[in-house]
This record gives sequence, structure tokens and C-alpha cells, in this order.
Amino acid sequence: MTVTTSVRAAGGDMLHIDLDDSSAELLDHPWFGHVRFIPKYGRGSTTGEMWGLDLAPATSLDAGITSAGGREVARFSVNGGEVVIADATDPPDSRWAAWVGPWHMVHGYFYPPAWETSDIVETFSRVRWVDTPEGMTAEPSKRYDLMTAMCVTSITGVGLLQVESKKQSSARVPKWQGAVLRAGEVWRIPDQSGVASTSLLHITPTAVAILYPNDAPQRNTVTETGRPGAGTPERALEFLSTIQRLEWTS
Repeated sequence: MTVTTSVRAAGGDMLHIDLDDSSAELLDHPWFGHVRFIPKYGRGSTTGEMWGLDLAPATSLDAGITSAGGREVARFSVNGGEVVIADATDPPDSRWAAWVGPWHMVHGYFYPPAWETSDIVETFSRVRWVDTPEGMTAEPSKRYDLMTAMCVTSITGVGLLQVESKKQSSARVPKWQGAVLRAGEVWRIPDQSGVASTSLLHITPTAVAILYPNDAPQRNTVTETGRPGAGTPERALEFLSTIQRLEWTS
């Protein structure tokens, strides 16, 4: 039996994953995302700036404020959604803010001097955000260039899965052939910092995925599963082998 999960990326594309039902219970976490874009000013000329924001379900608002050690200081309507601003303590001397739609939110940290309400509104208004049940999207505009749109989710007992379009990905494909799985090829990428474990790079005809092994807790819990082999590269490879299709479509 095959189980399918789909999510709409910020650029409007759809990510589809078909996997064996043996792995279905592991994929119970919501999808999150990350976007990077370059603002345009004047006659459309770009700058050296690169702005980054994160995407999450709207139900994560309170958790976002809490994780930032924040205290809400403002809430108001902008462009069909609601902007929420909190003074943060983690990291110190910062502000955490979100633009919240019906289903999802865009959020990020702001630092002085560009952390005033006007700076936050300018950041969220630079992109015309359109929230859909499948995911938060960024409407094409001459006011910015969308450079990166990632979809991210946790796999219980396996790790953190990050997926992006093969066309936009900056990941370096190894020169040697990877192990062949049903959906594509996979390579082990050793960690260079000496802190994290080996990650797995999985490339299909349309998508690039990186799986960072860790013993991810079940949804709505904070305790690791403690299952045999959980969070190891071997367990991560076992999960990837159950994926029948990993497709990024326009």
C-alpha cells in the first residue's frame, strides 16, 4: 500500500512524496519551510541584500513566541493577515515577528537598528504572501527575486528532512555514483564540523532532499523515541528506501 503526502512550496510548486505504508506513521509532523529572496528597489535593480524568513503552520504562533523567550508587544492587520511582534530574549536584543494567515505564517528575527515596526512591515510587505490550505506562497513580483524555497519536516525517530527544487538547489552533487533507490540516488555526506552525524543527500529527477539524522520525537512531544537505531544514518537510509516517489512539480 502507498501513502502520499503533499505540500505547496513558497514558489507555488507542489512537493509530492509517495512512500510505503510501513513509514506512514513516521511522517506525522507538519511541514515547515524556509525562503530567501533578494529585494529590488527603484527601477527593479537588485542589491547585495539577501532576506530569509521561515514558514510554519499558523497554530505554531504561540510556540514561536515561547521559543524566542518573547513578550508580545504589538498585533495589527496587514495585507489580509495579522502581524504579531514580540520582544525576544533568545537571542538577546532581538525581536521575533510573524505575518499570520488563515492556515500558515511567515516569521523571523529582527535586530537593531532594523527592528522597528516599519522595518518589520516592510519585510513582510515586500513579498505578496498568499496563504493556501496546502502551504504559504509568495506571489511573483518585480519587487523581489525568490532565490530559495525549501520544505522541511521532521521524521519521527529518523531525522530532519529538507527538500527543494532540483532547479533551484545549490547542493553539490558528488562526482561518483550514489546508491540507487526507487526514487533516485543517495549519497552519505560526512559532517565537516565534527559535531553532527553524517547526512544523506537524496536526488531525484526533480528534487533534492537532505536528511539530517536525529531521534526526532513524535508529534506534540519533546522526548526522543529511544527506538533501536533511531537517529542513525542507517535508519535514515532505511527510511529513504521506502520512498517510491519524491517529485517537485510546477
